[in-house]
Amino acid sequence: MKKSPILVLDRYEGITKKAANLLSGTLASFMGYETLPVLLYSDITAEMQSENTLIAVGQADSHPLLAKCAPLAGMQVPEKAEGYAIFVGKSPLAEDTDIILIAGADEAGVLYGCMDFCNKYLALLGEQGYIFKTKNYENILAKDLVPFSLSTAPAIPTRAIWTWGHMIYDYRGFFDNCARLRLNEVVIWNDYCPINAKDVVNYAHSLGIKIVWGYAWGWDQSSKLAKTVAESNEEMLARIKQGAIDVYEKQYAGIGDGIYFQSFTEIEEEDVGGVNVAERVTTLVNDTARELLSRHPDLHIQFGLHATSVRTKTDIIARTDPRVYIVWEDCGAFPYSYFSSDRGGMLYSYRTDRTISFENTLALTEKLIHLRGEEECFGTVLKGLVCLDWEIFKHFSKPYIMGEHPKSFIQKRQEEKRPLWQAVTAGWLRNADLARQTLATIATAKNPITEMLVEDGIFENEIMFPVAVMAEMMWSPEIEACETLETVAKYPFIRF
Repeated sequence: MKKSPILVLDRYEGITKKAANLLSGTLASFMGYETLPVLLYSDITAEMQSENTLIAVGQADSHPLLAKCAPLAGMQVPEKAEGYAIFVGKSPLAEDTDIILIAGADEAGVLYGCMDFCNKYLALLGEQGYIFKTKNYENILAKDLVPFSLSTAPAIPTRAIWTWGHMIYDYRGFFDNCARLRLNEVVIWNDYCPINAKDVVNYAHSLGIKIVWGYAWGWDQSSKLAKTVAESNEEMLARIKQGAIDVYEKQYAGIGDGIYFQSFTEIEEEDVGGVNVAERVTTLVNDTARELLSRHPDLHIQFGLHATSVRTKTDIIARTDPRVYIVWEDCGAFPYSYFSSDRGGMLYSYRTDRTISFENTLALTEKLIHLRGEEECFGTVLKGLVCLDWEIFKHFSKPYIMGEHPKSFIQKRQEEKRPLWQAVTAGWLRNADLARQTLATIATAKNPITEMLVEDGIFENEIMFPVAVMAEMMWSPEIEACETLETVAKYPFIRF
């Protein structure tokens, strides 16, 4: 007997509203010309329960239908933040009727449960022939559904993308795709704060995504960094410190969820002109952070630290203010390397042929996780994806409007980038387990932050396979790489 689906909510607001919107929009593409009715639980009748496939979406502790059905269906909803459980099978309320239950531990869990249902269950329908052997425009949700159950929570609590702001061409599409991959933070680096920053933050927050604004504390184009270090003294450090404080208070205070900065460590030398890089940057960071935190005690600060000039001086870096997250970059082999094919671990591989093995890279990660003790504020920026073209890059120093480019521009840029993504994907097919091992190690930290560098990758238009693989591994790094590759390859949103 044909059973038409009904999406059943306990409320239509907040992040649950965005979850329902994204879920409904995705399901619409599997329902032919039919529309998906959406009703509040209070409007569901006994007749509807027996004649329809109900899709109950909400928090496990507040949605009446979930509270009634989840125990009967044997669902185990994780208590951990952002966790969720999914059940597809026979309804405990009506004979010969299927039911779909998506129960989140919190609002974020509701959203991620909906996205994982789209990514994994709809892929399962395709695998079972429900899509490929169905007539065009037929509602596949009206058929008997394939049984399915899942209960999961993230291994890494902060899963982010790092990017330049002016390379987000459609911020709404960008954040929607973050939600589809269960990412909950975006670090956006700018030379100057976008004029529509509040709009950007508000849209991100509607999806449970935090925005961390990135800007320079003495960072400049790489050719000038060594000179900056060599000439640094108390007067220069004081200017950098005051500049960092001024930028925060004039541009970013009250907008977003924290700041990220880089300084002058993105060079190969450990000492320049008699000045030790690690000593100098630690002094700068501590002085600046201390002043900022005295004025803004709840400010979340991430210190983006390139390991190239300090990796043998971690004892000095360990003196960094413990309230500041150290977010490590360029620690050696893939997935720290810019190149997904880099098994040999070329340190800063586009500038030098010095090599660091993956084994040594992983050992360094294990060391850094507890650099300042068991409560270490540890993070990483992982690479091996698409980055901007520094040969044609131009800095800017005035406000701009972020992420409002026309669709035609974005689509054209996508085709320009496709050959690069093909090369990146090839490396991931070979080296995915190196990323998995690294993320599994990171997951043992107290409260780690993991960011993946996706610069000018047109992520707002298409979710490319390697980005989805890394996102999946951030969530579940204990799963074997070959299984994750197979799972992600079936995602409805993925492009190769």
